[in-house]
Amino acid sequence: MEINNKLLLDKYFTEALEKTKELIRIPSVLADPIGNMPFGKGVNDALDYILKLGNELGFETYRDETNKYGFLEYGEGKELYVILCHLDVVPAGDMSEWVTNPFEPIEKDGKLIGRGSIDDKGPTMMNLYALKYLKDHNWKSNTYKIRMIFGLSEETTWECMEKYVADHGIASAGYVPDGLFPCVYAEKWINNMDVIANVPCDFEIKGGEAYNMICDKVSYKGPRIDEIKAKLDAMKDIHTSVNNDELIVKGKPGHASTPHVGVNAVSHLAFAMNELGIKHPLIQFIAKEAHLNFNMSNIFDNIADETGDLTQNIGIIDIKDGKGMFTFNFRIPVLSEPKTKFFPIIEAAFNKYGLDHVKQRIEDAVYFPKDGEVVKNIMQVYQEITGDMISQPQAMGGGTYAKTMPNLIAFGAVMNLEDSPMHDYNEFATIEELQKMIKIYAKAITKLAK
Repeated sequence: MEINNKLLLDKYFTEALEKTKELIRIPSVLADPIGNMPFGKGVNDALDYILKLGNELGFETYRDETNKYGFLEYGEGKELYVILCHLDVVPAGDMSEWVTNPFEPIEKDGKLIGRGSIDDKGPTMMNLYALKYLKDHNWKSNTYKIRMIFGLSEETTWECMEKYVADHGIASAGYVPDGLFPCVYAEKWINNMDVIANVPCDFEIKGGEAYNMICDKVSYKGPRIDEIKAKLDAMKDIHTSVNNDELIVKGKPGHASTPHVGVNAVSHLAFAMNELGIKHPLIQFIAKEAHLNFNMSNIFDNIADETGDLTQNIGIIDIKDGKGMFTFNFRIPVLSEPKTKFFPIIEAAFNKYGLDHVKQRIEDAVYFPKDGEVVKNIMQVYQEITGDMISQPQAMGGGTYAKTMPNLIAFGAVMNLEDSPMHDYNEFATIEELQKMIKIYAKAITKLAK
């Protein structure tokens, strides 16, 4: 099917952009359950919005009776091709760091700025309107019914997709528009871990909001504030202030899969405290084993493969009244086996410092051989649509919903992960990127689901 790109952009993209703004205005951050809203009101409102819009656009919609997911679908094929998106977003963090209210999107300098613009509300809406274009022009797959699934807890528990798979099983094929272009052939194992030490101390530390965000702001209350501040002020990219006997340390936020791109405030604070001889096992572990050592080379002997190095991120810390914990988010290379090459080693290291730990969930790795049918097909489609014959399939530390079904692959929507504003202040998607997305996805659906 030939795509009229002028019509696609003039009519469908224009509406998609406005609808993206409306969706961003819904603060769909995980919150405590309220009644029949398991992920909180904001997330539930986002599901309400997208399903209502789907109905208005002429699609059949379905809502899980427990409000953990929803979907819309088009076509009558016997097989199922899914486009798997998510509507939840990470917390906004320090509101003073945003050029706009993160849930009041603006266009500025060719960018759509707002929480969720690139992760994953913008790509979601571009896919919806790509599918709307195809529907309006009577394209149908002879093989597949197309289903757009809307997950609601991708940034946290993935409980939504566990429920979906239990209810509906796995799809025959599909993609997740929450990774990189051209496609992601490998996604690392991901493990969240709480590290614990309940020992007496005369200070309090608190900071961070999520496992998968670089902790960019932390507070310290206790003795020797002036000395700690002086140490921190000598460090690059760290900013400090003191207010009512509380030291505030600021770094730079970012996605946990690229910890080297941000500046971790917890790590720098721990290093300064350790340099001053302040004793606490959590502080000492961070300072000696994790500070600016993202692959923890003192502990691990070169856990690396074609998908990259082991990386770690400290997302949350809370030390008060003799109780202390911080969180690790580990990204483990795909070809490594965590049960033998990771967990025994990190647990032995914790034992040396007298630390306890609690394993949170571990997300499975994704691996498609580069010369296999799935990658070859999607690369052929991408190259045909874009003319880009240089870009290669990517491996990444970020985890997508491709991990929920064995036949799914991450296909877009970020062009360059190193420069991506995901999970950062002033998250944005450029208007040009969004236009490329809708063109790529409109054509890709006709090719991949034929």
